[in-house]
Amino acid sequence: MPDPLEIIVGTYEQYLLGYKIKNDNNEYKMEKSFATHSHTNSIRSVASNKNFLASGGADDSVYLYDLNNRIEFGRLMHHNDTVNCIVFTPDASHLFSCSNDGTIVAIRCGNWQMEKHWQKPHKGLAVNTLAIHPSGKIALSTGVDGILRTWNLIKGRQAYATNLTPRLKLDAKNVHILKWSPNGDKYLLAVMQTIDVYSVKLAGIEREIKFDSKIVCVEFLNNDLIAVGLENGQIKFYDLEKSVYTVEAIAHDNRVKCIAFKDKFFVTTSSSGEIKLWRYKKYKLDMLQKVNCGLRITCLSFAILCKN
Repeated sequence: MPDPLEIIVGTYEQYLLGYKIKNDNNEYKMEKSFATHSHTNSIRSVASNKNFLASGGADDSVYLYDLNNRIEFGRLMHHNDTVNCIVFTPDASHLFSCSNDGTIVAIRCGNWQMEKHWQKPHKGLAVNTLAIHPSGKIALSTGVDGILRTWNLIKGRQAYATNLTPRLKLDAKNVHILKWSPNGDKYLLAVMQTIDVYSVKLAGIEREIKFDSKIVCVEFLNNDLIAVGLENGQIKFYDLEKSVYTVEAIAHDNRVKCIAFKDKFFVTTSSSGEIKLWRYKKYKLDMLQKVNCGLRITCLSFAILCKN
């Protein structure tokens, strides 16, 4: 591993925890690196990029941390309700957040000043989640209004809107999973037991994938491979090009709450506090180590600790 990897989890009990991955003669270990209790309510989202770490919670706040110096250095209070999602742009120039208060905020990293505050991007209703295009120029958002909105981040305004209600019915209000592929030519949204994959070129759905259990989390491993965590404790890898499952495994005794992937290392967590580290190679998933943090995990980020 050229740069140290660190697993960051947020919890219902308000704690933010870090675990560094150690390699000792090809035996991998997860060692607790920090625990902080800044939030006064449950943590709902965590994101990292370069040496920045941010966490958002039901206390309406976003806390900022420096992973190199191991310090908390700021608190953002632009929201008036639960912060549902926070995400850095790929170049770590900006941090975006959305909230139940119906707003989206763009913060410039470095001076941490607010550059844009969309007051009613989803008709004043709660904004569920955000996804930033790999180029950093486009964003997607979903909200309780049942609309998938595309944002031009260069101009700072909406580019177009897609009404999800005709296809998803009442579930259109509950889209909390929204992901871009690494090359940005497709994106997916998931609700209940279905994933819809959208093609940018086709400007519409190119694939529908059904599962036999409720979908809890999804991540792209590469442009054509996704990992899906399910309520029944399974993880499934699905090849979008070949339309086949390449991996099916029982990860946890209860639902897979969060998943993350970096450099062939795959992390799964359960809401009961279990964290498992896996290595993925050639359609094979091997568990390397597991720990239990003793808290209810709500969110996960995989940080690469960049050297100064």
